[in-house]
Amino acid sequence: MSDNDFFDYKAKYENQSTEITPARLSEVKTKNVETAAKLAYKVLKMSGFSRSEFIFIGEEPYMLEMNTTPGLTEQSILPQQAGAAGISLAQLFDSAIEEALRKNP
Repeated sequence: MSDNDFFDYKAKYENQSTEITPARLSEVKTKNVETAAKLAYKVLKMSGFSRSEFIFIGEEPYMLEMNTTPGLTEQSILPQQAGAAGISLAQLFDSAIEEALRKNP
Protein backbone atom coordinates (compact mmCIF):
# COMPACT_ATOMS: atom_id res chain seq x y z
CA MET A 1 0.00 0.00 0.00
CA SER A 2 1.52 3.31 -1.07
CA ASP A 3 1.09 6.76 0.48
CA ASN A 4 1.46 8.09 -3.09
CA ASP A 5 -0.91 7.79 -6.05
CA PHE A 6 1.55 5.34 -7.65
CA PHE A 7 4.11 2.88 -6.33
CA ASP A 8 6.97 5.13 -7.41
CA TYR A 9 10.61 5.53 -6.35
CA LYS A 10 9.70 7.30 -3.12
CA ALA A 11 7.13 4.66 -2.23
CA LYS A 12 9.59 1.85 -2.90
CA TYR A 13 12.85 3.25 -1.55
CA GLU A 14 11.95 6.09 0.81
CA ASN A 15 9.49 4.30 3.10
CA GLN A 16 6.38 5.92 1.64
CA SER A 17 4.56 2.61 1.44
CA THR A 18 3.50 -0.24 3.68
CA GLU A 19 4.04 -3.86 2.75
CA ILE A 20 1.37 -6.17 4.13
CA THR A 21 2.46 -9.80 4.23
CA PRO A 22 0.50 -11.92 3.92
CA ALA A 23 -1.99 -9.94 1.88
CA ARG A 24 -5.38 -9.41 3.49
CA LEU A 25 -7.57 -11.20 0.97
CA SER A 26 -10.90 -12.96 1.19
CA GLU A 27 -10.91 -16.73 0.70
CA VAL A 28 -12.36 -16.26 -2.79
CA LYS A 29 -9.66 -13.75 -3.80
CA THR A 30 -6.94 -15.98 -2.31
CA LYS A 31 -8.18 -19.00 -4.28
CA ASN A 32 -8.53 -16.97 -7.49
CA VAL A 33 -5.07 -15.40 -7.28
CA GLU A 34 -3.39 -18.72 -6.39
CA THR A 35 -5.06 -20.36 -9.40
CA ALA A 36 -4.03 -17.51 -11.72
CA ALA A 37 -0.43 -17.46 -10.44
CA LYS A 38 -0.02 -21.23 -10.81
CA LEU A 39 -1.48 -21.15 -14.32
CA ALA A 40 0.82 -18.30 -15.40
CA TYR A 41 3.85 -20.10 -13.92
CA LYS A 42 2.94 -23.27 -15.84
CA VAL A 43 2.07 -21.56 -19.15
CA LEU A 44 5.29 -19.54 -19.08
CA LYS A 45 7.28 -22.72 -18.25
CA MET A 46 8.86 -21.09 -15.24
CA SER A 47 11.24 -22.73 -12.82
CA GLY A 48 12.74 -21.57 -9.57
CA PHE A 49 11.45 -18.56 -7.69
CA SER A 50 9.32 -15.81 -9.11
CA ARG A 51 7.03 -13.17 -7.68
CA SER A 52 3.77 -12.37 -9.42
CA GLU A 53 1.92 -9.11 -8.92
CA PHE A 54 -1.80 -8.74 -9.41
CA ILE A 55 -4.54 -6.17 -9.10
CA PHE A 56 -8.14 -7.10 -8.44
CA ILE A 57 -11.25 -5.95 -10.20
CA GLY A 58 -13.98 -7.32 -8.01
CA GLU A 59 -12.96 -10.86 -7.08
CA GLU A 60 -10.95 -11.38 -10.27
CA PRO A 61 -7.13 -11.01 -10.24
CA TYR A 62 -5.33 -9.46 -13.22
CA MET A 63 -1.60 -10.05 -13.51
CA LEU A 64 0.57 -6.96 -13.70
CA GLU A 65 3.90 -8.75 -13.96
CA MET A 66 5.89 -11.82 -13.09
CA ASN A 67 9.24 -10.91 -11.61
CA THR A 68 11.69 -13.70 -12.47
CA THR A 69 14.47 -12.25 -10.33
CA PRO A 70 12.77 -11.14 -7.12
CA GLY A 71 14.81 -9.52 -4.39
CA LEU A 72 16.18 -11.90 -1.79
CA THR A 73 17.27 -9.65 1.05
CA GLU A 74 15.44 -9.93 4.36
CA GLN A 75 13.57 -6.73 3.45
CA SER A 76 12.43 -8.04 0.05
CA ILE A 77 8.89 -9.26 -0.50
CA LEU A 78 9.67 -12.89 -1.43
CA PRO A 79 11.58 -13.61 1.80
CA GLN A 80 8.82 -11.85 3.76
CA GLN A 81 6.25 -14.10 2.10
CA ALA A 82 8.36 -17.18 2.78
CA GLY A 83 8.66 -16.12 6.43
CA ALA A 84 4.88 -15.75 6.66
CA ALA A 85 4.66 -19.33 5.37
CA GLY A 86 7.14 -20.52 8.03
CA ILE A 87 10.12 -20.79 5.63
CA SER A 88 13.39 -19.23 6.80
CA LEU A 89 15.75 -17.37 4.48
CA ALA A 90 18.26 -20.23 4.88
CA GLN A 91 15.61 -22.78 3.89
CA LEU A 92 14.63 -20.63 0.92
CA PHE A 93 18.23 -20.50 -0.32
CA ASP A 94 18.78 -24.21 0.37
CA SER A 95 15.74 -24.99 -1.75
CA ALA A 96 17.02 -22.86 -4.63
CA ILE A 97 20.46 -24.48 -4.51
CA GLU A 98 19.03 -28.01 -4.34
CA GLU A 99 16.75 -27.35 -7.32
CA ALA A 100 19.65 -25.93 -9.35
CA LEU A 101 21.80 -28.96 -8.54
CA ARG A 102 18.99 -31.35 -9.55
CA LYS A 103 18.66 -29.64 -12.91
CA ASN A 104 22.41 -29.30 -13.49
CA PRO A 105 24.15 -32.33 -11.93
